[in-house]
Amino acid sequence: MEILRGTALSKYLLEKYTKNPKGWNFMIGPAAKDNFFDALVSGPEENWQLKIDSIFKPTPTLLGAQVDPLAKKPPTAPAMFPSYGYRKLDPEIVLKVLQEQEEHDTDEPLPSLDRLLASLEPTAPVPGSSYAQGPFVFTNQKFLGISESQKKLDDRLSSELRNLLREKYISYG
Repeated sequence: MEILRGTALSKYLLEKYTKNPKGWNFMIGPAAKDNFFDALVSGPEENWQLKIDSIFKPTPTLLGAQVDPLAKKPPTAPAMFPSYGYRKLDPEIVLKVLQEQEEHDTDEPLPSLDRLLASLEPTAPVPGSSYAQGPFVFTNQKFLGISESQKKLDDRLSSELRNLLREKYISYG
């Protein structure tokens, strides 16, 4: 089982997404055993288990591996969320919606933003265009119901990530 890291992993997943942008889910939450974050990325053809050092910095250290196709498929986002993806946005429409939100006197979002995003289909991004990306489903709960092979993979990813961080930051535990 090959472990990809950093930009190689991001590039691979983006290429897979670009070929078929529909039916993706991205769930992230705290790791079960360490202070990292776990992510489960599922697409129409394959599923990935990721380990991320932090969600609080712009370029986190991450690595991941494809989940055994026979393993239990990662849970998907609740039905109320659209699938993960890039949705092309017209900057003028977004500006108008944001101005309406600013003039609105409550903290609750206007339904027009929800309707706008829900009406857009995921698409492959191209440079020079504006997109909304997501949703990323964040949960404060540990991922439950993963298979034994996924638990072993989780341990291996944690160990590899600790080693990467020790190489990168000499004083890392």
